[in-house]
Amino acid sequence: MILTTGQPFWLTEQGLVRYPTLADDLSCDVAIIGGGITGAFLGYYLTRAGLRAVVLEGRYVGGGSTSASTAMCQYELDEDLIDLRDKLGTQRANDAYLANVYAVHELGRLCREELPDSCRFEDCRSFYLASRERDVSHLADEGEARRGIGIDVEFLPQDELLRRYHLQAPAALLSGDTAQVDPYRLTHTLLAAAMKQGLQVFERTPVQHCATETDGQSVTVHAGERRVRARHVVVCTGYEAENLVPRDLVNLHSTYVVISQPGEMAALPTGNAQIWETARPYLYTRTTADGRIMVGGRDEVVKNATFQNTVLEHKVDKLEKQFQGLFDEPPTFTRDFVWAGVYGETDDGLPYIGPHKDFPRTYFALGYGGNGTTYSLLAAEIIRDALTGGRHRYHDTFGFDRVGG
Repeated sequence: MILTTGQPFWLTEQGLVRYPTLADDLSCDVAIIGGGITGAFLGYYLTRAGLRAVVLEGRYVGGGSTSASTAMCQYELDEDLIDLRDKLGTQRANDAYLANVYAVHELGRLCREELPDSCRFEDCRSFYLASRERDVSHLADEGEARRGIGIDVEFLPQDELLRRYHLQAPAALLSGDTAQVDPYRLTHTLLAAAMKQGLQVFERTPVQHCATETDGQSVTVHAGERRVRARHVVVCTGYEAENLVPRDLVNLHSTYVVISQPGEMAALPTGNAQIWETARPYLYTRTTADGRIMVGGRDEVVKNATFQNTVLEHKVDKLEKQFQGLFDEPPTFTRDFVWAGVYGETDDGLPYIGPHKDFPRTYFALGYGGNGTTYSLLAAEIIRDALTGGRHRYHDTFGFDRVGG
């Protein structure tokens, strides 16, 4: 499947970081299948826990969906808290939100205090706009629900939203507990740090299948002519390799992104705050360290594995106009890069993290949904704890029991 098209900003700006291809059979404690940001988090956390880990990437490390990610690190999920409670029950829904609050702050600690590079991490705020008048009461109820579990959020009626921030919407929720980062840089920074402690990383090494050995104590990963024997396997292939993941978990969508020239953020009355909305699919915006404005949305179901550049241009034209229409005085937006990427959406908007009854000695870290960066961090912690005899406080929150797995 083609995961991106156009010119993903992070990859174009920084270029490919290269890793070797697997040339020999080897053994390890954990084989991590997938070299995007999820695989990088896992490689980092498992290696630091003393496990011998290997990352296997079929294409180029960080060159798939990670390179197209906007890396908007929010506690807010694709499903509102009050709607998620109806689907999953109050406790699990609350935990899903609180897990992401934790992950945003833990990511900040990691980038600022532990890694050698902050990866352009910065704290910010988030505006969640009511797209229609009929969404206002729902938004007010959503704010109350979030405050009820300790999340600090402010409800802004239309007049205040316009007066303070020049945003044209019937109402909004204004949240903290939000951040943004460079996902491509973060991926390679995590891997570089872990490789100094023994992590092995191989790209252009596609995995065909995994087979549990007859003794039930190990798994053999088949990667072309090479074999990797591991005590455990972690699958974090995202939206590819259907032969490695349980079936019918995710619906694939394409999303479209356009980014401005540097410095244009300076004129925004909202500063570096992220913006998204109650409409589905929703418009979403963030800024970058060099003052660019990134705008995405116009999502649609993936019908085949190709993108058309004519569609891409049409989509980003619409995105620019939609973004400028958010403000009472349209801000300057000078297009620089455009791209599209594939993402997955589950029925409840949550990822799948943990073991599955049909796959022995295998864990999954499938960060489906709009919170891929925070889900990746949570997956790495949850799986690390499981493999080292612990039990993470959010161990059960994102498990396969939601679909009987």
